[in-house]
Amino acid sequence: MTSEIQLQASSVELAKTLDSLSTSLSTYLGYLGLPTDSVLVELDERRKVINNMPYIMPALTEGQRNSAMYISKFSAACVVGLFDAALNYLWDETIRNLRLKVVQFDLDYFYDTAITDANQRSRFRDESDLEKLDDWVLVRGCRETGIISDIGYRHLDYIRDMRNHASAAHPNHNELTGLQLASWLETCIKEVLGKEPEGAAIEVKRLLRSVREEILSGTDVPPIAEAIVRLPEDLAHSLLRTAFGMYTDPRLDANIRNNIRFLAYEVWEVCSEDAKYDIGLRHGSFSANGEVSRANLARDFLTIVNGLAYLPGNTIAIEIISALDALLAAHNGWNNFYNEPPLARLLQSFVPASGNIPGNVSGKYVKILTMCHIGNCYGVSSGAEPIYSMLINRWQDSQISQFINLTRDSEIASRLQFPSCQTRCQRLASRLVDQATHPNVKLALEFIGNFPTEKLDRIGNSSRFQTILKTVKR
Repeated sequence: MTSEIQLQASSVELAKTLDSLSTSLSTYLGYLGLPTDSVLVELDERRKVINNMPYIMPALTEGQRNSAMYISKFSAACVVGLFDAALNYLWDETIRNLRLKVVQFDLDYFYDTAITDANQRSRFRDESDLEKLDDWVLVRGCRETGIISDIGYRHLDYIRDMRNHASAAHPNHNELTGLQLASWLETCIKEVLGKEPEGAAIEVKRLLRSVREEILSGTDVPPIAEAIVRLPEDLAHSLLRTAFGMYTDPRLDANIRNNIRFLAYEVWEVCSEDAKYDIGLRHGSFSANGEVSRANLARDFLTIVNGLAYLPGNTIAIEIISALDALLAAHNGWNNFYNEPPLARLLQSFVPASGNIPGNVSGKYVKILTMCHIGNCYGVSSGAEPIYSMLINRWQDSQISQFINLTRDSEIASRLQFPSCQTRCQRLASRLVDQATHPNVKLALEFIGNFPTEKLDRIGNSSRFQTILKTVKR
């Protein structure tokens, strides 16, 4: 309590000196002949951050505060009045902390989950490789492995978007407020810096440790199977990808591969059809790239889980997956409005006029097209948007049903925080009403189109909508 009172007293004293500090800085800039207008944030806005920080920082332990170098830089930037730089420092501290959590949790599990392209995955081996991973891949991977929660992911996705467009990460003229920065600091502390993985994520960590360190037998399977059944769908999918990735590594220890044989079927059974098709596509990728040993091990894995029916029928599915991965990376990266059009055209080249694509890639195809079409909080790539619309016009009832079910997807729900994404999603739903043929599909689309726009990110919680979804087959 005493330290909190001292912290609050220090912030009050600092606030009193801001006027003198700002005057001195402006005078110095003028002496150098540099601009002084709109360089530093107004004093009132700075005071809002400074006065709120004493109530936010106690959420971190003393040890966590001692290592939070970028939070010190964030605080200094707020005091000086450089809010765009402060946001950048806050994001840097968040990313640093997430990387540390990944290493402490399970690095291989994270890589197998976050990096879906088999060729790219081979380039990520140790802790140093985390720096090569795009921020959006890191954040999404932390959600899929349970290191952060769905709510935490949605908050961080919003902050990441603001950091990309309103911080000192690149030139901009966006104005940030003191309360915004204080709120984002609290969110990053609450969801990342001061929080450790819990619940189902810890179960996965224990299971992976047992697979790597113990020698399992048939009698060990039933209690483990009970734990696997309780896993959320996303974590079960992540565990399947990791088990498959480990099993197909020719360098894997024989005892570990044998442990996976005991548990593979149990994991496979609780996963969705999309997750199973994803494993089949990975076998096809190994074969297409001449990785004979890995392809043979992949077929062995599919045999163990009775999953040979999920093998891809032709190479076009692999080409579409590759094009989708490239498009999503561009969409979530820098200069996405400029980089998306050529990759959208590449994807278009693989989709016939009928719209028929292999069923094992349809779910991913619909999701990524939806994300690109509704855009981010700053809009949609104007050069790529006509291509997205053309491809969506080719959707049939099965793909429209997949779009409807995406309203419960955490990544899509995160996008639907933004008014522009909400509006575009509802317009798309209304447009698809005439395109759909099944009455239940039309009913679901009309419900989405008429749902309160500002609450669209929470439509999955509507009991009425959940009832309608039961009548819509994916």
